[in-house]
Amino acid sequence: MSADATGPSSPGSLPSARRRTAWGRELAAFCAVALLVLLAVSAGTVWLSERIARDNALAEAERAATRLAQLVVGPVLADALAGRPGGFDELDRIVRDRLTDGSVSRIVVWRATGEVVYASEPELRGRVFPPSEGLLTAIGGTAVADVDEAPETDADGQQSALLEVYAPLDLPGQQLAFEAYFSYDSIERQATRLRGEIIPMAIGALVVLQVVQIPIATSLARRVRRQEAERAELMARTVTASDRERRAIAADVHDGPVQDLAGVSYALSALRGSLPEERQPTVDKLVGAVRHAVQSLRRLMVDIYPPDLSGPGLGVAISDSAEPLRAAGVEVLMDAAPLPEMTPDAAAVLYRTAKEALANVVHHAKAERAWITLEETELKGARAVRLEVADDGIGFPVSTDKRAEGHLGLSLLCDRVVDLGGTVTLGERPGGGALLTAVVPLRHGQ
Repeated sequence: MSADATGPSSPGSLPSARRRTAWGRELAAFCAVALLVLLAVSAGTVWLSERIARDNALAEAERAATRLAQLVVGPVLADALAGRPGGFDELDRIVRDRLTDGSVSRIVVWRATGEVVYASEPELRGRVFPPSEGLLTAIGGTAVADVDEAPETDADGQQSALLEVYAPLDLPGQQLAFEAYFSYDSIERQATRLRGEIIPMAIGALVVLQVVQIPIATSLARRVRRQEAERAELMARTVTASDRERRAIAADVHDGPVQDLAGVSYALSALRGSLPEERQPTVDKLVGAVRHAVQSLRRLMVDIYPPDLSGPGLGVAISDSAEPLRAAGVEVLMDAAPLPEMTPDAAAVLYRTAKEALANVVHHAKAERAWITLEETELKGARAVRLEVADDGIGFPVSTDKRAEGHLGLSLLCDRVVDLGGTVTLGERPGGGALLTAVVPLRHGQ
């Protein structure tokens, strides 16, 4: 099972020019999103005005048809159906006036059976058609309107859609349905009027909002950029101070305990010849213990403040860090090719990664052999160094949460490799065991 750790560099390691470019891109993205929102709201406003105009026109057509049926056509039609002389002629005159002024395109009065009681087109009178859903709704006492999508040709040869309205018409002793057709132009006029009222208000408010937001966003971007620069400078100062302190501690250890213990070792070796033969093995053990302590202190000095590990020094330092494995009986096979010059940060990260991986082999792997490979490679087209540490032990646990398993040191080193623009892969070694591969560029940020 493997887990890859890849990611961008830490903000503090980015050049200032690159940070300015990143903030410029983000500000441009902010403005582009604002423009897209403005266009989306404009399109939504146009669509909403069409919907509102349609709904308003349908409601107004229902009210107009109801008034026309109850107040104009109904009284005259009732007299005509009652047998009043000239009743239908009077109704034709009223309807003709309505058709002439353009307020209505067609009028039909229906019975519930689908029979045409009256129509503005004389050839339809008395005919029977299957009752439509709108007709039955109007017979039930509710006005209903809809857009008749079938275009109708007017006197000028122009085709346009119509509003079809059914309204209830109550006459003495009978319930009829009044059907009227109105011009669809009213919807377009209302939509145009609504667009003229809504769009300037909605779009104008958004434009004002964006005009106010852009300077604020620019100011915030500059402030964050300054804070990032200050944080990067603070981190650089912290790292410098840490290096200075670690260098001082390493120097104190070298000049103090290491020199003292080396002197004790030489003194014991010189004393050995003057002691009885049966005491000499004890002196040899003491000399070995002192020398082992000196080696441990020297490894500690390298851990605290690694020397310049670039070039051939890196392979030697990593090989020395494998001494605890050799002392534990683990066979260590080292394959280190000549390496080009690299930055001190890259060399230090590779050294610490190798040391932590080898420490995990000692404490967790239960391995008999370990392999260390150090060679030049490429990463994203740039020169890099590949470190590979493998063993024939039990491998990585099923869980990939290194912090939960206690491998916090390895997790932190993975983060440092990623911060330098490198990659870390944890996986199973072919044939059993664990395999760690770290690739670090020679020059980060170039």
